[in-house]
Amino acid sequence: MKKLQKQAGFTLIELVIVIVILGILAATAAPKFIDLTGDAKESVMRGVQGSLNSAIDLAHSKALVTAQTAATGEFSIGTVFYALEDGYPSAAGAGDADGTTTNGFGVAELLELDTEITGTAASPAIFQHSAASVPANCQLSYANAADNNTRPVITVTLSSAGCT
Repeated sequence: MKKLQKQAGFTLIELVIVIVILGILAATAAPKFIDLTGDAKESVMRGVQGSLNSAIDLAHSKALVTAQTAATGEFSIGTVFYALEDGYPSAAGAGDADGTTTNGFGVAELLELDTEITGTAASPAIFQHSAASVPANCQLSYANAADNNTRPVITVTLSSAGCT
C-alpha cells in the first residue's frame, strides 16, 4: 500500500498571491520613505549656477566686443539694458530698462529668474530657493568682479537637509 505524504510547503498560487501583495505594499510605501524633494531643489540651484556661469561668459564677451570693461557700464539685449561692473554683469541694477541712465537691470533680471528663486539686489546678490526649509542652506551668492581680469565669485551653499 502506498502511503500518502503530508503536504510540506506552499502551493504556487499561495506564493504568487504573497508576492503580489508584497509588491503592492512596496509600491505604496516606498515613496513615503524615499523623499527626493531635497535633491530636486538642490538640482534646481545647480541649474541656476550653470545658467549664471553661462550668462557671465556671454555678457563678458559682449562687454569685450563693445569695449565696456570700465568700472561701470551697460549692454543691451534688444531694448533692455543690463548693468555691468568691470565688464561682468552687476549684482545690482537700478532697473532702468529704457537706456536713459548708465544703470540697467542686474544679474537676476539677466537670468530671468522666476518666483521659485528669490534674490536680493545688493552685492553680493543672494539667490535662495523659496521653498527650501532652510533657505540659507539652499542658496547661491554672486559677488561682483574685483576688476576686469577677475570673474565674479559664485559661492554655493547647498545641502539636502536645507533644501528639503
